[in-house]
Amino acid sequence: MRVTFVITLLSLFSSVASAADVCPEFANMVSVISADGAKGKELGLEKAVAKQKKKGIYRGHDNSIRLEAPTAKMAVDSSQSFAFKPFNPSFHPAQQIKLYPFNTKKQFRELSVGGTNMWGGSKNRKSADNSIELSFEKISDGCYKVTPAGTLPKGEYAFSLASVGLGASADVKGTSAGYGSSTSGQTWFGFSIK
Repeated sequence: MRVTFVITLLSLFSSVASAADVCPEFANMVSVISADGAKGKELGLEKAVAKQKKKGIYRGHDNSIRLEAPTAKMAVDSSQSFAFKPFNPSFHPAQQIKLYPFNTKKQFRELSVGGTNMWGGSKNRKSADNSIELSFEKISDGCYKVTPAGTLPKGEYAFSLASVGLGASADVKGTSAGYGSSTSGQTWFGFSIK
């Protein structure tokens, strides 16, 4: 009986310690979980800028989200998962985090989010939501393991995090995107798959 109690107590402390090691320290952060699942390393916070670029005489404007530098500071393996600590634990994590693929340019990474045509109409119907589907598994109270659906190919990616409950969304596609996207209220964490 005593041995069973000690083993149960040790397993309880080891699971709490591993959850604490994997999960980000602060809310609204993302960590990559090491290959052995023992610890996490926080992804770097990215500076995001909403851009609008005129396209020819008749095409209007294209809108995009740009992240500084052509590649992210951290490279991860395509099989690794992530840990996410939501800003607001009252909302499902899927409402607070999205993952997007970015195209590499010479000096930045870019995500096209829609635009306007020359008559002021929206190009959003041509810019469908290309976010990558995510699955969530609870690690501990207020912390979730986030796994992209399928294997991510080589490239640049970034998580968009929102301040849910404060009026900001993690979604950068949709009705407001065509009329001048904004990164207001969003936090971006980028990574590369090499």
